[in-house]
Amino acid sequence: MSCTIEKALADAKALVERLRDHDDAAESLIEQTTALNKRVEAMKQYQEEIQELNEVARHRPRSTLVMGIQQENRQIRELQQENKELRTSLEEHQSALELIMSKYREQMFRLLMASKKDDPGIIMKLKEQHSKIDMVHRNNSEGFFLDASRHILEAPQHGLERRHLEANQNVH
Repeated sequence: MSCTIEKALADAKALVERLRDHDDAAESLIEQTTALNKRVEAMKQYQEEIQELNEVARHRPRSTLVMGIQQENRQIRELQQENKELRTSLEEHQSALELIMSKYREQMFRLLMASKKDDPGIIMKLKEQHSKIDMVHRNNSEGFFLDASRHILEAPQHGLERRHLEANQNVH
């Protein structure tokens, strides 16, 4: 009889183990089913939203949509054309400004050279400044040369103005 009780206990233990394995498998299946159910619900909600959007789009005539797109395209083309024209105008203005500044520097250099004929040190300094201006002009074709040339030209220009005032005062 002890054999049968031991055997019954062993069978019971085996059955408990099998029940635990089945319980774990059932739990896993429940988790998978819940995850699938959530995915199905999300897909249904997505489908409903798509249908609502399609319904809204259907209420607007296709011709209205096409006309709206054509108008936007026309506006984009006009803006692109205006952008090209503005770029061209900017390049022309920049070129003209560079030419004007070049002529201005040449005139200032000539004027300064004429007023400083006697002093070789000043002549060398003016030539150095003129070469700096040319270097800045060549290196900065985008308009940044204006500040540097203005800075370089201001000092001699103030001196020239002072000399003109002194000369005018001496004349009177």
